Amino acid sequence: MSKSKPFMVEFSGTPEAGKTTTIGTVANMLRSEGYYVMVLRESAESLPKEFEKGTFDANMWMHFITQAGILKALHSSDDIVLIDRGIIDSMFYGWKFLKESKCKTNQYNEFKNTFIKKLEPDLFIALMVESDVAIKRRGGKGRLVNTEYIDSYNKYFMDFFKSIEFDKEYIETDNLDIYEMNKKIYNVILKYLPK
Repeated sequence: MSKSKPFMVEFSGTPEAGKTTTIGTVANMLRSEGYYVMVLRESAESLPKEFEKGTFDANMWMHFITQAGILKALHSSDDIVLIDRGIIDSMFYGWKFLKESKCKTNQYNEFKNTFIKKLEPDLFIALMVESDVAIKRRGGKGRLVNTEYIDSYNKYFMDFFKSIEFDKEYIETDNLDIYEMNKKIYNVILKYLPK
């Protein structure tokens, strides 16, 4: 594979659609084909206790941490970088907060100006699932994963997804078992990889 930088793939979509679960497996599938693969974990996993989850400021913190990770990845010798909820995801959340009146227009515009174009992924994969499946996968109703939240999230996300102007793929995971989902995502990545 000839490259000047790693091929960057960002995963986003509905909570419980299978993003984090499948990224590790797909990374190993790619490695078995001889690719050097880096995985950037979701920055929300390391959110400091000083931030309340689901807030504009928490999203901003995650955005900057993710950008730092992607910048580091750009200077690696890896062929492929798989990003669990990256900068496009944080852009979506900022946009969603604006639509829900959870931030002011000037805050959102200032936030938009922090996006560094060279850190955008080469491919954006959206994994989506209906609310009843998300709740079932979570093992019951949770604080974040409830029907109202997921239905609202999916509606906002699809509106946002339509505005993305680079390579993107939409995959519904409701009726896919883990093997089918892994294989489908693996094949999508191979389709877009530069030769």
